[in-house]
Amino acid sequence: MRARLEPARRRVRLARVVLVAGGTVVFGAAMALARVQFPGHTKHGVTSLSPPNSFVEVVRRNQLQAGILAPAQAPPGIGSAPS
Repeated sequence: MRARLEPARRRVRLARVVLVAGGTVVFGAAMALARVQFPGHTKHGVTSLSPPNSFVEVVRRNQLQAGILAPAQAPPGIGSAPS
């Protein structure tokens, strides 16, 4: 009876080792992929998204000349209707 159980126990031990090793490899690969793909992970320095000051000045000047940007005007005065 003991002779029949030894090969089965050996297979169970081998299966456990393979499962633990495979799980460790899969976990490590998933962790590495998550670290690479994480959106908050800064790979490069932060750069400003604002346009250069020279560009902003040119756009303002052009819009003022075209009348698109103008100083705010006062609301019309309150008048009384003639009776």
